[in-house]
Amino acid sequence: MYSRAFLAFLILILSTLIYSHQRSESYSRIEIANDDEAVFIEIDFNVQISVLSKIKSNFDESWESSLQEEVLSNYKIEGSCQLDQGPYFKSSLSTGYVSLRWRQSCEKEPVEIFFNLFFNEDSSHVHIATINIDKQTYPEKIFTVSSKRWNESSLLNKEETSAYSSFYDYLTLGVKHILTGLDHIAFLLGLLLLNLKRRNLIIVITGFTVGHSITLALGALNYITPASLFVEALIGYSIVIVAIECVASITKQYALYNRYLLYSWILFIVFFSLMGSQKYIMGLLGLGLFSYCYFGLSERFKNQKLILIVTILFGLVHGFGFAGNLSSIGLMQDRFIPALIGFNLGVEAGQILIILSFLVLMYLFKRLINFRVDLLRMYGASSLACLGVYWFVERLF
Repeated sequence: MYSRAFLAFLILILSTLIYSHQRSESYSRIEIANDDEAVFIEIDFNVQISVLSKIKSNFDESWESSLQEEVLSNYKIEGSCQLDQGPYFKSSLSTGYVSLRWRQSCEKEPVEIFFNLFFNEDSSHVHIATINIDKQTYPEKIFTVSSKRWNESSLLNKEETSAYSSFYDYLTLGVKHILTGLDHIAFLLGLLLLNLKRRNLIIVITGFTVGHSITLALGALNYITPASLFVEALIGYSIVIVAIECVASITKQYALYNRYLLYSWILFIVFFSLMGSQKYIMGLLGLGLFSYCYFGLSERFKNQKLILIVTILFGLVHGFGFAGNLSSIGLMQDRFIPALIGFNLGVEAGQILIILSFLVLMYLFKRLINFRVDLLRMYGASSLACLGVYWFVERLF
């Protein structure tokens, strides 16, 4: 009795921590042009509305002007500069991004940029800037709370201007992306709770990475422009599917859970059609139909092949989550391959680290605490399902 109460309390605490530490990123493109008398710096700044809503606790009627002032005050070009054009503000619900573009003219001297935006509200925030100087591309700069400055003088080092100088930065970013993206971690934990055979687990994790890589590359090449808000909601729902699959496989009651899921979907779509955005209705109908068919097939074919296929599909969805970000950055062609390889290797390394950590914890838990493994899996999957539903609904609205 006390062990269950303690477990419930622990789950509640962990859920609170997961909500308060979601990934926070923003992006910009910096164009620097020199003439005989001055230097012109144009900045195109972008941030997801969902990220902004988590950084800022509330939005009043003047939030646009407040955001413009905050961005211009904390995205500084050092030296004698003045605003030359803009700022031009744009908010798009279809893409889920807020953008701000402006240009400054400065005296002739090496450009130095100081970025101190959002770090006070979220110390884990990361800002990625692509840089173009006189139509020549240079390595991207990743601003963090411990690295807030970029100086044009540093580019005099020829080794640093190599196209492959982006590899290490994006390798590190890939690791951070998976370690701080707790929705991704929750999905991986759900896969472990399915108790797959070792061979199938390796195939699932690799398939997830392959799917992630495909959509990531397509987004970076601007072949796709995903609706980021809906994609983020789908990531939450992927956790729900894996969690229900885990519980259904233990209880052998696929039909029961499928029926309850169908009823829940009908009620949710009715509610969303009244309260939500109509543009997502077709996507939600398709998602509900997919869920019903998937669990119907799982009941008929009680093996692990279906989850292998579905995991690859969800890998594509998770890749869409970052694909929209890469299309906003606008990676330069000569740095695309090393940046993409570095990022995906970082994601894979992060996944392996997470899986090994979970396996060690599960092993220690089984050795130190007398607890039924299937019951532990049920508790874990139920907690993940609740968390996934919260992310799904919160991101849609």
